[in-house]
Amino acid sequence: MGACDSKPELDGELTVGKVQVMVPEGAIGGSQLKFQTPDGRWIQAEVPEGYSAGDLIYVDLPELEQPKEASKWATLHEAFVYLDPKGTGYITDHDKFAEVALALANLKGSKEEVWKSLDQDGNGQVNWPEFVEWAEVNHVDLKLGLSGGEDAVSFPPLWTGPTDRPDYVKQFDITDTDHFMELDQLLQKSYKKVWTRDRKKTGVDKVPLGFELVKAKRCENLKDWKRFYFRRHQIAGACSKETKFLQRPVLTSQAAALYTRQGMRKHLNEWLLFHGTSPEAAQSILSGSGDFVISLAGSATGTLYGRGTYFAESITKADEYAKEGKDGLCCALVCRVAAGHVLYNDEVTPDAEKLQESCISGKFHSILGDREKCRGTFKEFVIFDADQVYVEYALFYKRRYS
Repeated sequence: MGACDSKPELDGELTVGKVQVMVPEGAIGGSQLKFQTPDGRWIQAEVPEGYSAGDLIYVDLPELEQPKEASKWATLHEAFVYLDPKGTGYITDHDKFAEVALALANLKGSKEEVWKSLDQDGNGQVNWPEFVEWAEVNHVDLKLGLSGGEDAVSFPPLWTGPTDRPDYVKQFDITDTDHFMELDQLLQKSYKKVWTRDRKKTGVDKVPLGFELVKAKRCENLKDWKRFYFRRHQIAGACSKETKFLQRPVLTSQAAALYTRQGMRKHLNEWLLFHGTSPEAAQSILSGSGDFVISLAGSATGTLYGRGTYFAESITKADEYAKEGKDGLCCALVCRVAAGHVLYNDEVTPDAEKLQESCISGKFHSILGDREKCRGTFKEFVIFDADQVYVEYALFYKRRYS
């Protein structure tokens, strides 16, 4: 096996009601398959537990849709303004939305059924970020539209700072008990007692028995967020058209409460991943004075899968590159990563140049190097575009050996 673009292959002809599909390389039980049949129908299905690459599964076929007419809105922002003519910042008109949903996504059914596809939290009103996410999930092929100025950018659920100061950068100590415990759960859920030779870099050649979270900071950086937001939207659009796209579960997604709090978009493989570093390097990044990729890419992690920025789904792996500060605390960054269309590789000695080129000049957005499969260690994730990464947290913790 080698580099795989995860194509769910149709095995046999389409039949009424169902189609037989081959599970693609890298998929496991719980993985989400999404692809398009030759006649244009979108299929989304979950790989059942106990199934793996090469197995055949049966998937329900949706009805064949009629071709959509050209949209009368040039951008998503134009459609949003149509739905919110008074400029309240919210969509509340069920009739109008049913009209727009039919025109943009060919969604049919009762007004209330269509409205539920948009109003996921059931509060009766939908803001701009919720509308954009609905459009991404439903393969709406329209640009965001910048005529709305700052309103064209939506912000993370926890954002509290200004949205009109380009130089705005700030960190907040996590003092809320529930929030802190969710971050602690992220460490516990992603812990693996696995040794690699990189463990020697910590000065102690054995795997800690666990990690104790001492303090945590949440980050807000307006310039970085805007760049991430627009790149993430581009990636969502590309994934919605990619017939070989596969939603991939990662270890950190087991911290479900934190993923919910942060509104992570699984439909484009948006994940929270770790990057171990020194307290000094972390402070440079958090203050906005250091560039994430230029400062850290390949400097400590090597270039097995190309000269990108390396991330881990396990705190144990990230900790191999963390440095203790004067206070005895280690530091790991927790980043939003818009991984998009992932190039899976399980080779022991991959062709780094070829993999890197597939992301920089090809259709892939990231690489998943499955060292867990080929070496029994950890999965590694590589990004080659700084705008696909946004630093959400800096975690300061102690290694426990007893």
